[in-house]
Amino acid sequence: MNTKEGAPDATPLNPLKDMRLSYPFLAGAQGSMPIDSMGRTWSGEYVFNSGNLIEDLLHNFFLECGARTHKMKVYQTTDHPAAREVVGFLLVRGGVHVVAYAKALEITTGVDVTKLIPIPSLNNKAFNEARKYEEKGVHTKLYTWSDNDFNDIAQIWLGTHPEDGMPLEVIQGVPKGVPIPEAPEAPIEFAPGISAEDFKEISKRLKVAANVR
Repeated sequence: MNTKEGAPDATPLNPLKDMRLSYPFLAGAQGSMPIDSMGRTWSGEYVFNSGNLIEDLLHNFFLECGARTHKMKVYQTTDHPAAREVVGFLLVRGGVHVVAYAKALEITTGVDVTKLIPIPSLNNKAFNEARKYEEKGVHTKLYTWSDNDFNDIAQIWLGTHPEDGMPLEVIQGVPKGVPIPEAPEAPIEFAPGISAEDFKEISKRLKVAANVR
């Protein structure tokens, strides 16, 4: 949902009154903010580091299982094709993270945690927008996100996928993406009396002044 530019008395932000969470629009310039769906802000308390590798791996394993459960619920709250496309893809990639931690735990302890601990099934066949990605093998690929680092991940991400037996593959670098589009300007966010062109000119002068100093 996007608001539109208009005079204050024309109530251009009127659509916000029907939104469950309007804070990103009121305090975040209609952009992303580090909050959850209920408006709770991110906290440093979320950082977990016990100093014990196995405990940390198990903790992250549980977090990935929980995140995947949440994605399942989000998928079932909407039939919007774009939303389901994104969540379907994230379901598949979230499953990759679950398997990665499970394999790391199996290597360090010898225990198959996917059998020891009851967790949501990794099976995505019930989700149309996830199933098609698995048919392309997206669930078997783990990216290093670097051309030179994290090579040791191949010692963990090996063998076959527990769901369908497809061979696992480590890919050096990042997945192929698409160009990031330039978002349109939002004149409504500028101070009253200052046009977008004026704002650009002011920003340019401030940058020049900063460099001079």
